[in-house]
Amino acid sequence: MVMNPMQRKANNYLLIGVFVTLLITGSIIAILFMQLSKVNKQIKTQEAKMKKVYVVSKDIKSGEVISTSSLKQVLVTGDAIPSNAVDITSITEETTAKIDLKVGTVLATNMINEEGEGTSVDLRTQEYNMIQLPGQIKNGDYIDIRLRMPNGTDYIVASKKKVTIPTIDGVESLNTIKVNMTEEEILVMSNAIVEAYWAPGSILYTSTYVEPGMQDKATPTYLPSDKVIQLMNTDPNIVAVAKNELFTRYNNTASTIRGDITSILNNYAEDGLDNVQAGVQEEITKAREERQSYLEALGGN
Repeated sequence: MVMNPMQRKANNYLLIGVFVTLLITGSIIAILFMQLSKVNKQIKTQEAKMKKVYVVSKDIKSGEVISTSSLKQVLVTGDAIPSNAVDITSITEETTAKIDLKVGTVLATNMINEEGEGTSVDLRTQEYNMIQLPGQIKNGDYIDIRLRMPNGTDYIVASKKKVTIPTIDGVESLNTIKVNMTEEEILVMSNAIVEAYWAPGSILYTSTYVEPGMQDKATPTYLPSDKVIQLMNTDPNIVAVAKNELFTRYNNTASTIRGDITSILNNYAEDGLDNVQAGVQEEITKAREERQSYLEALGGN
């Protein structure tokens, strides 16, 4: 069939149009492919820079233990990754915050402290109700327990103790705290309690750490009596390291510290024993009243 010139010309235009369309479409596809390849390359580059880090999922105060439940894992990139970001394997039961940590903070090694009270074999929880407590003490605070004598001398009996306040039927105790103490610390504290009772005007009180995560544990300065030192020397429950530290401190400062304390106690030689008995009786009464309240709260539930 012979085409007329007009039909042939139309067919030629159609072919040219199809070719141009294919050329343009191919170019667009090629450009899109190149762009997609570029984007994929950028994504892979970014992914290579990304790292899983741990951020704080709830506010943590300075000195508080950091648990894995208070952290969540996120992916961050580039400049957002601290060079000292914490690996989750470094979080232990003794890991505490050096500073206040807000929600969303990327956890770094300079924000944590892995030193804790430890789990010494002689560690025990002790309750004390004869210590003067500050008005705003709360669970989780870290304190020094101190003894102030009538002449103004002041000694650290136990240092950097984490406080737990017992509750009865949802109400916190007004005069009792619980702290973990080693055998050596228990004996030293018992001696300090007796001597606080012995000399009227003496007081056992607490001072609270401002930034417990950043502040080192204070060195105790109180020394117990010779009899207690002798007892501690033969006590098999006291670890050797604690004994060595105590006896070094005793040998270096006994002549001054114990001399001052003994001098004060001698001023109350006649009434000292009666004072101790009265103080102990008050302590026992407080403990009984709190125990009774606790049992009544249990019965009410």
